[in-house]
Amino acid sequence: MNTPRSTRTPLMAIAAAGVLLVGAAGGASAHERGVVGHVYEATNAATGNAITVLDRAADGSLHRVGSVSTGGLGSGTSLNSQGGVARDGRILFVVNAGDDTLSTLAASGHGLVLRDRISSHGDFPVSVTARDGIAYVLDQSSDTIHGFRYDASGHLKSLPGSTRALTPNPAGGTADAAQVSFTPDGHNLVVTEKATNTIDTFAVVRGYAGRAKAHASAGTTPYGFDFDHRGHAIVSEAATGSASSYRVRPFRTITAALGNGQKAACWVVVARGNAYVVNAASNSISSYRIAPDGSLTLKSAVAATTGAGPTDAAVSPDQTSLSVRLGDGSVASYRIARDGSLTPIGTAAATAYGTSGLAED
Repeated sequence: MNTPRSTRTPLMAIAAAGVLLVGAAGGASAHERGVVGHVYEATNAATGNAITVLDRAADGSLHRVGSVSTGGLGSGTSLNSQGGVARDGRILFVVNAGDDTLSTLAASGHGLVLRDRISSHGDFPVSVTARDGIAYVLDQSSDTIHGFRYDASGHLKSLPGSTRALTPNPAGGTADAAQVSFTPDGHNLVVTEKATNTIDTFAVVRGYAGRAKAHASAGTTPYGFDFDHRGHAIVSEAATGSASSYRVRPFRTITAALGNGQKAACWVVVARGNAYVVNAASNSISSYRIAPDGSLTLKSAVAATTGAGPTDAAVSPDQTSLSVRLGDGSVASYRIARDGSLTPIGTAAATAYGTSGLAED
């Protein structure tokens, strides 16, 4: 495991990293330019990870503003994960896989600024989730999760004794876990394990996760996931080109491995009662309708096409736009209609060094 440069980023280092005045480029205010939100993309550069910020206009189009250092190092290669960037209110959480740290940045009308950087307490962090003052990081190479407390300013403190092991790989090697996330009610954590075809759940009490409970995945190579507003988990399966839905507590399968005819179904986001699965090898997005009981129906095998090598996805808080990160680091945007259909809007240039995370506000 790499040792972080420091347990906490000093204020002098934060000042040196600079502040990005989000929405202030070009001498015009965000309001004057019709900016209604932002997309945040981690560069994952091995020489220094950073968050690239793109303004999101009312029509869903994206315009790159600039970037802010995370104070840590990226891996320079794919993280093979979902959730490398997470958001809770105005606080962004970013994994730094190159030096095994977690960073927080605060976004406001005045800009984006680095707040903190702390050891992930494991090896090769690839995914992070945060809710109500508690964050958990998934360390892929050490097969563990670890918890943190954070305040309204984004300052982090490790939760002593919160490291939990994932379900081990009986064949040897790591579980090759892809994502960690809180359930919408915050009572459980869910982790997908690609190598073991397992979905782990952890009950959470007063911020502390219990032991992992292993559940067999309905499809092969469970990868990314998201939740509907009733708390059902929608999980993609990269090897079988499918998606499954589950009740988390008690855990049970609702729809098992519903195929979409595409290749490498990896990333999932939910909006307006639909699950959108991004298919890395087919350069496409599939859409599934989610019924009130959590069951899935395939609406469109190809709801939209993407540029080459899509690597992550995010939905705006108002669920009207979908952003997809592409292999060259650019970000494609789509309008989400009330019926769930997707309309391409455009593509904005950015910078990438491998799959690393995407979030919107």
